[in-house]
Amino acid sequence: MRAYVGYPDSIFSGKRFRVKDVFIRERGIDYGNVPVEVRRKLLSALENLNETDYVYIGDVFYDAADVVKPSIRTFLAGADTVVLPGYMFGKEGIFRKLMGKGADVCFDFNLFPEDAVVLNVGYRQSSISFGGNLLSVFPIGEFNFIDTLGSYLFNRFLLELGASNAELRSRGMRGKLLDRFRSFAGRILFKGEEAVLIEEFGYERAVGREEVELVLSPLLGRSNYGDFVENPVDISSLVVDLLYRYEETFRERFPARAVFLIGRLTFPFKTVLERIFPVPVKVVGDEILELPVREGYPEFLRRIFPDFPGRSLEYPSGRVKGDIRLLRSYFNRRDIRGLSVIESLVEEGGDERLIYELISIIRRCSNRSPEEIAFMNFSICALSRVEIPERLYGKVLEVIVDKAFDWLLPFETKRNILYLFYRMSGRVRDERIRVYAPLLLTCVRGLRLSEGERNFLWTASRSIFNP
Repeated sequence: MRAYVGYPDSIFSGKRFRVKDVFIRERGIDYGNVPVEVRRKLLSALENLNETDYVYIGDVFYDAADVVKPSIRTFLAGADTVVLPGYMFGKEGIFRKLMGKGADVCFDFNLFPEDAVVLNVGYRQSSISFGGNLLSVFPIGEFNFIDTLGSYLFNRFLLELGASNAELRSRGMRGKLLDRFRSFAGRILFKGEEAVLIEEFGYERAVGREEVELVLSPLLGRSNYGDFVENPVDISSLVVDLLYRYEETFRERFPARAVFLIGRLTFPFKTVLERIFPVPVKVVGDEILELPVREGYPEFLRRIFPDFPGRSLEYPSGRVKGDIRLLRSYFNRRDIRGLSVIESLVEEGGDERLIYELISIIRRCSNRSPEEIAFMNFSICALSRVEIPERLYGKVLEVIVDKAFDWLLPFETKRNILYLFYRMSGRVRDERIRVYAPLLLTCVRGLRLSEGERNFLWTASRSIFNP
């Protein structure tokens, strides 16, 4: 008989079980007293099966394999074939040893045809396979969506109430509140709820689907086949990059005719895959135990995403004076002497013709080259320094919002956008600006920023909520 072992549910002989729950039950551990970080490690035990001294509970160190063994003893003793998720690739040898003799081990991609894309959602890692020939494991799983949305909700709570991390930490409330907002995030993602309520602060708001989609944009991205991708930083840029890699490796475009999703939190991935692949996208459940096994061993790639892509450029010194026509000429050639022309035109006061030209430049720029990013940065900064007529605010807002939620752009660009939103906040009320500020604060958590930079981000964000 065949079994499937994965996250959150494993399946064998018509029964579903969870590796973490079986371990807790066998060891007699009081889960209510287990710290949050240890709980997370238990949930990701399969992804880290090779780790020793993996968790410390009740004065005992357990290897990740120790967390998995009770499930094998209790549920998998009669299995002759065990299907593993693709994100466990490279750990099948350890799993075979745990199973003992007599059981074959294969992967999810071995159950689908060569023209199928298979994406399996884990807790902190997920995997995507192209026909079983190319496999990638990447660091986005169910936890990352909950963590991003929960941290965003928490940061927005701070901004709307005018509270600070230091104040809540001194009162011993920060960690508890953050966990509560992650709990709200789970209910929003899994149950479709909208309410966020913190009674002791008199705080209540509803979180709609459009807001959730914007908040998840740093994880999902918006790349499509044909777009330039230097280094993948999110799901869509990863998928596009892997399609390019498939063509380079196998000398043909991947002939996708179906896409299959495995896991619990699949709808964000479904949105991305439906955009990139014009084929049916299906969520797979218990039928995974009935599919025929196909032999195959893939080309393997492991991806680590940076917090922000980095594109640096040595800016020209001195001033180049000129008019709009000269600026346009420099920009069309991506000649960075145009940056000095922007500076000189702003110093001269900047009229509507300049504003229209800056809007055009920003719209035409992308992450394709350091020169384009430099033109975008200078143009955004210039808009924050000139007086924008009321009737042009809508045009400026739309082009800047479009770039704000493009997470292939570097931190410097994001910071400049935040400052421009701060300058506009007294005259423009737009919900997307109020999403962007706490979301940027969420995305920079892992960056090494100076205290001055962090203070700037928080000060500008607070001003957006209290102009």
